[in-house]
Amino acid sequence: MNRSRQIYAIMGLVVSSAWLWAQCSAETQQHKGPPRVELGRAKRTDLTTSLEKGGTVSYIEKAAVSSPLKGTLKQILVHEGDSVTEGQPLARLDTLDLELALQKARTDEASARARWKLSRGRLVKARQSAEKRLRSLKTARSNLVRARSKFLRTRSHLEDQRKIFELGGISRQELQQIYSSYLSAMTGYYAAREKLSTDKIGYRKSDLSRDLIPDEREAQKEALISNNTAPDQNNVEAARQRYLGARSRRIAAEKTLARSTIRSPISGTIATRTREPGEQVSPGKPFLTVVNTEELLISASFSEMEKPDIRIGQKAFVSADVYPQVEFQGKVHRISPVVSPETRSFQVTVIVKKDAEHPLSPGMFARIRINHRKAEDALSIPMQAILPGGECSKPVQGQSCQVFVFRNGHVFLRKVKVGQGFRSRVRILSGLAKDDSVVTSGKEFLEDGMMVRASEPDSDQ
Repeated sequence: MNRSRQIYAIMGLVVSSAWLWAQCSAETQQHKGPPRVELGRAKRTDLTTSLEKGGTVSYIEKAAVSSPLKGTLKQILVHEGDSVTEGQPLARLDTLDLELALQKARTDEASARARWKLSRGRLVKARQSAEKRLRSLKTARSNLVRARSKFLRTRSHLEDQRKIFELGGISRQELQQIYSSYLSAMTGYYAAREKLSTDKIGYRKSDLSRDLIPDEREAQKEALISNNTAPDQNNVEAARQRYLGARSRRIAAEKTLARSTIRSPISGTIATRTREPGEQVSPGKPFLTVVNTEELLISASFSEMEKPDIRIGQKAFVSADVYPQVEFQGKVHRISPVVSPETRSFQVTVIVKKDAEHPLSPGMFARIRINHRKAEDALSIPMQAILPGGECSKPVQGQSCQVFVFRNGHVFLRKVKVGQGFRSRVRILSGLAKDDSVVTSGKEFLEDGMMVRASEPDSDQ
């Protein structure tokens, strides 16, 4: 009996406690009032979505500078960080041996030129002599014709006088005188003929190659002169070749001396310097590095799923922690055709122009942002306004989702059809109108038609 009373007493205390807790909860809830929510606004704007990745700044062009000659550095004209232009002198080698070689080459060239000039003078004289010889042949032919005519006349006269002598018309002494004249004419004739034959040696058509005999008389004359001055012509050509060789050696020596001044192959900035004056340098061993910073490259890895959204020439924006308020505009320069099988990513390189006021340096960390989708004058709401659950945990285009619409101090469930997501906002295809207010925060315990206390929507939301 006592035990039963104790049980009833305990149950009474429990019921009384529950009733008191309920009363307190009701009073507390009545004291708090309607739940507080934050609102966003449905508005029409141009929407974009972007891909953002971290990358590294690098140079677009680099040149490793080495000496074209083996030698000793006499001067280095630049230091790390200096700006240089293409063709600007960077360093000079010790040039004493090169200057001596150039001086000798110039002397040899002058001597070869003089010999060439002398050989040409000799050729001119040889041609003149050959022309005189050709003219003398005409005289020899004329002399031969006269000697032959005289010979024929004296022979005929001798025959006539011999007949007269036989008839007793002239004395033997007179006949002998006529005979002497005949012998003299005959001797003159044969001498003229022999002289012409001798003088014609080298000046006959037969002395020319049969396939080189010209048809015209003047051409034949020139061929005969060339044939008789061939040794002098060969001497001229040999002297000319010697001169050309000496000139080539002089030009080569000048170029070698000019190469002792080492010039910048590109415009840019001196990045490294590893030698000092007095040290040895050799071809193929760089001692200076020049990088072109007029345009910079920012390289980053993107997921293979993002590859369809990136294309060459696409506008890109670059930011760096060192300039938090500055955004550099560039464009996609290169897209790697290869996707890494380990990371399932590919390389994208963006190119930006140099900013003298906010210079980026190779090696810096930077962020790339590429806007790849755009919807003009689209109705959208903050992404936080979509009630989670099912497929709407990550809305995709065409899905039906729910939002709480705020009106006259109450919230009402509304079905909406969503479009693409754009960073922090989602496009609304149907179910809302411009300037509708939607709940973005505090929606977890709301019910359709519930009274709430709401903050005014932020104009940016």
